[in-house]
Amino acid sequence: MSDDSNQGKDLARSLEEYRDRSQAAIEAIDVTAVARWTEEVFQAWRQDRQLLIFGNGGSAATASHLAEDLATYAIPFDEPRRLRVLSLNDSAPTLTALGNDIGFDAVFSEQIQQWARPEDLVLTMSGSGNSPNLVAAIERANSIGCKTAAMTGFSGGTLRGMVHHPLHVEIHEMQPAQDAHMIMTHMIIDGFRTLVRTDLAEGVTGGAEG
Repeated sequence: MSDDSNQGKDLARSLEEYRDRSQAAIEAIDVTAVARWTEEVFQAWRQDRQLLIFGNGGSAATASHLAEDLATYAIPFDEPRRLRVLSLNDSAPTLTALGNDIGFDAVFSEQIQQWARPEDLVLTMSGSGNSPNLVAAIERANSIGCKTAAMTGFSGGTLRGMVHHPLHVEIHEMQPAQDAHMIMTHMIIDGFRTLVRTDLAEGVTGGAEG
């Protein structure tokens, strides 16, 4: 048997093991907690409140993904009432200006100060739950009177105990934890989309308030 064949089997085995760890992370998702947060997002849409989302690195990409799908795919394009959702990690000029002028720990907390109002929703994502810039932003959001949530892994870190809605996955490896966060993201999108369409259908027949 060639070395290439052995390496291919070793790689396949390694990938199968990763798949199993990722599946374990997904199984650890607290569906009830995700459902509660999804209901918060739905009510924000009904009441014209906004949702602010942010993270670092891979979590920033997940935040952008969630904001984009909630702003587009989740609500019919012919529906004038949209969800006011913003990903705070998407503006490189804003991030670099705040990082340069104040410091990286303030790149999200200053944007929370700029945009957030009482009863708005604020969601962050962090593998460790300890990133100083995320902790600072949630502290600011809580002080304003926002409803806060955090997707976390490992032990949940500082963020887990700070937010009103902890979306925690007890997985002690970064990539599987982030896999679970992406699944929770898609769960929120799918659940919100279902709630919106049900609400709109009932509104047509007079079964719901506007």
